[in-house]
Amino acid sequence: MAALLLSEVVSNAVRHAKGTAIEVAVGFDRSAGMITGAVFDTEPLMGDGARSSLVGVGDEETDMETGRGLDLLDAVAGTWGVATVGSHGKWVWFQVSAS
Repeated sequence: MAALLLSEVVSNAVRHAKGTAIEVAVGFDRSAGMITGAVFDTEPLMGDGARSSLVGVGDEETDMETGRGLDLLDAVAGTWGVATVGSHGKWVWFQVSAS
């Protein structure tokens, strides 16, 4: 699951951030059995459309090919968040169980 979530947050940073570089960090806390993944980009704000707004089957939104990344984090990650670094950018991070 960690690889799936890391690929999602990296893809989001590459696709939506305005800067030319990103930073990726991965950590493992053996005692807690947790993997932490984080991606830094130079866009300090989350963009519009960061979440899907699925209303119901048959609605136009259900056919969207993008916009479900944060929904995926909600569903799979034990916890996740966004840490803004002033006007320099933000870290989007998540934690999942290593098991």
